[in-house]
Amino acid sequence: MVTSPAIPEPMLPTRQQLRDLHNFIDGQAYAALGPIIRIPGTPHPLRDEQRAVVGHAVQAVFAASQHLYQALWHRLGHDQPDPTAHATWAALQALATPWQNHPNLPDHLRPLLNPTPQP
Repeated sequence: MVTSPAIPEPMLPTRQQLRDLHNFIDGQAYAALGPIIRIPGTPHPLRDEQRAVVGHAVQAVFAASQHLYQALWHRLGHDQPDPTAHATWAALQALATPWQNHPNLPDHLRPLLNPTPQP
């Protein structure tokens, strides 16, 4: 019986890379709050329900980022990360994907979001 070789698990980030990516995601979510902030004396560009939708979406990004960050942080301390660590990392990468080409994404994080295919 011929079996195909196992696909290697992608590299997990270091704790510093994880912290930096989490901070970047939170910063981008915070920047999204800009349209819902009203400057006194000026008309608001969004209706109340639109501001609520943006606010809830930003809260969801903050919550997801925090949850994934904490879950992966604890798993990175193990000698042999389990499949849950890799799944958690994949979820955090998916959350960050919209910003993979953002000019403010630190250079040391770019390879984590744009991995080169393994031969």
